[in-house]
Amino acid sequence: MKMTRSRTRLSLIISLIAVLIVSGLVSTGSAGWLSLQDESWRKQPPRPGPPRPFNLPASREARLGNGLTLVIVEDHRAPIATIEIGIPLMLTPYGDLNSFTHQVALAEATAELITEGAGLRTSEQLAREIETIGGRIASSANDDFAEVTASVISENIERMIDLIGDALLRPTFPQKEIALYKNNRVESLAVERQDPAFLVRERFNHVVYGSHHPYAVIAPTPEAVRAITRTKLLNFYRNNYTPSSAVIVIAGDFDATKIEAKLRMVFGKWKEPRRAIAGGKIQAMPKPTARRVYLIDRPGSEQADFRIGGLAVARAHADFFPLMVANAVLGAGTGSRLFLNVREKKGYTYDVSSTVSAFKEAGTFFASSETRAEATLAAIKEMLAELDRLRNEKVGMEELQNAKNYLTGLFSLELSTQGGIADQMIQARLFGLGADYLKTYRARIEAVTADQVQAVARKYMMSDNATIVVVGDAAKLRKDLSTLGPVELFDTQGKRMK
Repeated sequence: MKMTRSRTRLSLIISLIAVLIVSGLVSTGSAGWLSLQDESWRKQPPRPGPPRPFNLPASREARLGNGLTLVIVEDHRAPIATIEIGIPLMLTPYGDLNSFTHQVALAEATAELITEGAGLRTSEQLAREIETIGGRIASSANDDFAEVTASVISENIERMIDLIGDALLRPTFPQKEIALYKNNRVESLAVERQDPAFLVRERFNHVVYGSHHPYAVIAPTPEAVRAITRTKLLNFYRNNYTPSSAVIVIAGDFDATKIEAKLRMVFGKWKEPRRAIAGGKIQAMPKPTARRVYLIDRPGSEQADFRIGGLAVARAHADFFPLMVANAVLGAGTGSRLFLNVREKKGYTYDVSSTVSAFKEAGTFFASSETRAEATLAAIKEMLAELDRLRNEKVGMEELQNAKNYLTGLFSLELSTQGGIADQMIQARLFGLGADYLKTYRARIEAVTADQVQAVARKYMMSDNATIVVVGDAAKLRKDLSTLGPVELFDTQGKRMK
């Protein structure tokens, strides 16, 4: 039995070698020994092929008498449907951080609570009915608009439209749900304040946008949440949840004509109220003239989280596309300069990146990372050096094309789902990007030149007057950071320390 098994194994080995020789993976040398073929080709990654054609599903657009915009996309690739509704928020355009904090508290709460009881349904009844038809619904508020998103199997799309119509047009804001929301939000704020990434973003936005802009506030205070009442919520809802500037995008496996008729029947009843928004003008955002460091003290932290950057562009600005390409060269993806230098070469951090964050009125550019405390100064210096390199040296054609390939590939990936299509269409319309924005996106990326990349780097990727925010143990970090510029010290509650 052992002899038979040995012969079987030998036979299999001989057969495998024969297959490898025939396939060319191994060869016999002059002495008859087996040798591996040259595999140096593995060291060179395959060159990218030509870009594939990009075709969006056909869409139709309509504007109702109340000003509401409908965008309907027939997409029969899957038996589901997705709805996204964007409602611009009319935050009072003047004030200070305290007044904006209370407005943000109301914006968040209103968005969360419109799906917690509507029409004649309680929160539980609404949730149960949505689950029964195989759907889901969510609502939230961001810096520029509130949004309601939903998805459902296609055969139940009309029923979902009825339920969303109830939530948007007839929310009840039950006292029980308001109390529950307030308790949960206060608790979540306490958890968020333990997160260094939250603290970095909070201080960075305060500094870059200044104390007289709503974008400076990324979250309300517990006091602002506790001050929420049903009367305040109803007033905020009436002043903000209006159809005249709102957009509904619906994509899915359905008949577009039939769905348009349903949307008109439900949302044509959405009336425009008389707004009670006071006038005013947002003050100019600060323009730093020197580099400053803002250090948030977390005693005992072995790690430091930090962000370096400043004010950049609004989403519709002409510099947006060149800045996106410059950012891809610098810090987007594993082939970017920051990743290859700060992580791969220097080993200062596990993750490092840069970001363009562009909203309707303004935006920021920043590079960010986290590292061990003793490596913080060295990591920041390397990142500042990479900013200067992009500003002072024109990017090479191969690196420029790699950045463009990254962005166009990512864009195509984002539009591979119904949700991605709906989200991009909502943003294009609410930010005033033009009806052809999605169709021309890739061409506009490809048109960016090396000169444009250098020009926007010099305008927005500052090093000498950068805002640097660091969260970590001040006792370990303050002396080193003072070599970069004046250091202002804060505690984790956002209060200035002496």
